[in-house]
Amino acid sequence: MHKGRTAGNVLIGREAEALQHIANQGIAAAIWQRKPASDFQGWVDGLPVEQLPELRITVPLDLVESAVQTACDIKQLPDGPERRLLAGDVAALADIFGKVMGVPNVQIRLDVDDQVMCPRFHIDNISARLLCTYRGPGTQYVATSERDKPNRIGQMTTGAAGLFRGKQWPSGEESTLLHRSPVNTNETGVRLLLVIDPA
Repeated sequence: MHKGRTAGNVLIGREAEALQHIANQGIAAAIWQRKPASDFQGWVDGLPVEQLPELRITVPLDLVESAVQTACDIKQLPDGPERRLLAGDVAALADIFGKVMGVPNVQIRLDVDDQVMCPRFHIDNISARLLCTYRGPGTQYVATSERDKPNRIGQMTTGAAGLFRGKQWPSGEESTLLHRSPVNTNETGVRLLLVIDPA
């Protein structure tokens, strides 16, 4: 434990390997900057709200994809390439998270909401959390010292995957990077947010 050491940097990369850098000294968040295929984005944006899958479950990594498929079945979401892509992507992100964090089981959440889920800037009381917004505006983040400066707030793009350190990050470095759900308006509509935590 290195008392007084902090981590506040955000690393952004265009490959999945970017997420592995969350373990690097001084890195509070690692973001895989990616753009969803237009066919997929058009599909998920056009789904009726009542068909968007919702999920809260703790599962082994190898059962994540089937859990998402079951959530889709419950909402009577028709099978198709885009639905399979969604389930496969959640499973792939969970697999990356599991390897980075060294855990065999994960807590998976798919949240559907037209309200602000976590409106205040905060640090989660866990070791780390992966966030990916499939529909709607992405998660916002800011340094603790600049939380009152709107022009210093960063925002993940739709489809990007971000891994954020929490209060229980094991290295002893204290994260100084806050995050929150963006303020939703009538223009942005409903969000579909993936949250992955260690089990």
